[in-house]
Amino acid sequence: MFLRFAIKKLGIDPTPRTAVYTILVTLSPFIFIALFALTQRDRPSPPPAGCRKLGVKGRGNFEDQYSKKYAKGGDATKEKPWTVKALFIYPLKSAGPIELDKSEVLRTGLKYDRQFTLGQYVTSMPSLDGKVTSEWHFCTQRKFPRLAKVETEIWVPDPSAPGYDKDGEWVKSEGCLLIRFPFSQDTDFSIEGLKSWGKILAAQMAGKSEPMLEIRVPFNPSKERIKSKGYKSETLRIWKDSPVVLNMGCEVDPELLAKLKYTIGTTNPITLFRIDTSKYREVYKCAPKKEDVGFQTAIGMQDSYPVHILNLASVHDVADKLPKGDTPHNMFKFPIINALRYRANIYFTGPPAFYEDTWTKAKIGSTPYHISCRTTRCKLPNVDPETGVADPNEPLTTMRKYRVIDEGSKNAVLGMQVIPLEAGEVKVGDTIEVLETGSHFFLAGDGEKVMG
Repeated sequence: MFLRFAIKKLGIDPTPRTAVYTILVTLSPFIFIALFALTQRDRPSPPPAGCRKLGVKGRGNFEDQYSKKYAKGGDATKEKPWTVKALFIYPLKSAGPIELDKSEVLRTGLKYDRQFTLGQYVTSMPSLDGKVTSEWHFCTQRKFPRLAKVETEIWVPDPSAPGYDKDGEWVKSEGCLLIRFPFSQDTDFSIEGLKSWGKILAAQMAGKSEPMLEIRVPFNPSKERIKSKGYKSETLRIWKDSPVVLNMGCEVDPELLAKLKYTIGTTNPITLFRIDTSKYREVYKCAPKKEDVGFQTAIGMQDSYPVHILNLASVHDVADKLPKGDTPHNMFKFPIINALRYRANIYFTGPPAFYEDTWTKAKIGSTPYHISCRTTRCKLPNVDPETGVADPNEPLTTMRKYRVIDEGSKNAVLGMQVIPLEAGEVKVGDTIEVLETGSHFFLAGDGEKVMG
């Protein structure tokens, strides 16, 4: 009553109609801004014809990864077996993952995993005699943390999908790789600048920090397409390897490549590469010998081995040892680490932390694997996969204090590099059976190393 009397003293009639008008006038600038932003939002492109999207639908299997029930582990029993918790593939090296419920396992790794990479064209400093060299180097989050913000999708042929045609563009290419990346145009008080501002606001209203641009390329282009499009075969430096790979730049709008270059933060020319399926990279080092297993291990764009597995209890152990005031997620009462920082393919639960360190052969589901070596760790896990921001120290500093345990390496280790001994399938819930244990000695291989 007092408020109503005070309003009347000001000469305002506090009727419901007046209240509505007052609210509308007050909110009208915000309503106008929201409507303007909605007019600038990007319209989603139609799905690739004849294809369905690969991946987990609904809640993922990793949403409760921080639960302390995964931190301890124990012996495998019939009632509590060691099992696969989650599966991930990374079609574009160092970009965002795709979570799966199951995956086909090939000799070269999980199907669709790390078949593509971005490369930058690097020119050396002049030598004493004035000569320079230029070559393609692979790109990863080690140098370009913003790659974590690049999203990927795989669309696979499906006769029940709209527009299916056995001779269709994407069907003939065994599907489509879709790459989305954040990019914001400059904003100012020009018409184009205001539209750019509207796009940014629309993206934020949709839960994205920035507008997203999209690139589509064939997953496995046919020989006819490679010839007609004029693909080039290029030498690409990946660590100590120099494979001849397919330059897919002819499939990508140059303007999009320029914007992607800006997004990841390089001044060098970039392009998209795909492994040539007739020229996979052979692996020796700690891999089993061909005379013992009947084949030479080969990979696509992986760092070293076909498949990477990781015990969730081991990640919890590292998190528990992080400095309490300097964790990747300070708002929590206990330190946590998003296990996706380690970019494994198969995450499993059940064993106590680091039990996997001595495994040399195991069966996951019905597929046997050679456990070749421990996974050496660089600064890449310091990159937060959600923000694309690299912490200057953690968790690598903590890991170096107690995880430099391999006689063949001066780096901290976490997780295991494995080789499928047979083609098969892996799925969430598969049990893990350790067949053999022993010691490991990391072998780095020979040659000059290029850091991606």
